[in-house]
Amino acid sequence: MYVYRKLRDGDNWLYTVGFFDPEGQWHPESDHLDPEIAATRVAWLNGSRSTSQEAQP
Repeated sequence: MYVYRKLRDGDNWLYTVGFFDPEGQWHPESDHLDPEIAATRVAWLNGSRSTSQEAQP
């Protein structure tokens, strides 16, 4: 399952989309400055195809 993480990038926040494998290792897929775009991407990757093309990285 894909999720997004809020990470500090200098003075800004970065929302990184990715997933944890069974061993707990993080696998990033894309980075976003806007949490709504990150959430849309997560929904799309998890199977929700009702979102717009903005779900593309």
